[in-house]
Amino acid sequence: MAETTNINKRHTWVAVMLSLIAPGLGQVYCGKLIRGLLFIVLNTLPISLIMFVFLFKNLTVMVLGTIGLIVFGGIILIIALVDSIYLVKNIGANYVPKEYNRWYVYLLLILIGGGGGTGGSTFYVKSNIVEAFRVPANSMYPTIKNGDRFLADKTIYKKIDPSRGDVVVYINPENRLNYIKRVVAIEGDTVEMKNNQLYVNGRMLEYQPLSKTELETLRINTGNPKFQGEVFYEVNGSSKYAIFLSKSPANEQMQNFQEMTVPKYNCFVLGDNRNESHDSRNSGPIPIATIKGKANWIYFPISHFGKIE
Repeated sequence: MAETTNINKRHTWVAVMLSLIAPGLGQVYCGKLIRGLLFIVLNTLPISLIMFVFLFKNLTVMVLGTIGLIVFGGIILIIALVDSIYLVKNIGANYVPKEYNRWYVYLLLILIGGGGGTGGSTFYVKSNIVEAFRVPANSMYPTIKNGDRFLADKTIYKKIDPSRGDVVVYINPENRLNYIKRVVAIEGDTVEMKNNQLYVNGRMLEYQPLSKTELETLRINTGNPKFQGEVFYEVNGSSKYAIFLSKSPANEQMQNFQEMTVPKYNCFVLGDNRNESHDSRNSGPIPIATIKGKANWIYFPISHFGKIE
């Protein structure tokens, strides 16, 4: 008797691949339509719930809620994978294909489930709601240190313009790289620097010394960096933030630039580490359209965890 190939056999690798594309497809492949649709529905929940979480406008709720929902999506994926493998093992070789075991049905379910699942949710969140970044330099010291990882809110500037004191992530038009700096002047403001002292709208910004306790906390949180210089609070309107004035020599452009008026739809940004930053003193005011979001929360390392002020 000639040996024949059973074309109806369900294959583990196919079930796994389909589940990775969209949890629930592996179940549909194995003839469990209702179970597969249940996984697809569960897989689309994170995107809807994330949108609900962001209605609270509370950063802690948004961060923890987003992390929780991404973890939830991951758990659904793992359960769907294990279940699809279990189904393949128990079906046997003589599976009779159902009417819905068609490539176009799988494609339709991918469009429904894949767009709202863990991968789709993560992509949507990163593109429109919140994005994680890593800082590769100390230009924002002492607020953000080299190696810190932070989250940027990508929704805030869809309704309002940046304010003085905001820490923003933007695309540097010179090299198309992501930069993180602090907004010190907004459209219509005049900005000038004399002898490393910042002036906004003709007024010299006040420096306030940090307390001994604050300086000690800063030293501990940064791992006692061997930076030579002084840390001050700079008061800019209703904002107050820490800046670092290093003792390393700064070029003339860094310490002095002539008064200019920030153009419409632009803002002027500086690094908190004033003598060690490439910012608007080099490339001019930045268009608001290039801003990707407001840096709000350091999440790693754990010793630096906290809200960005």
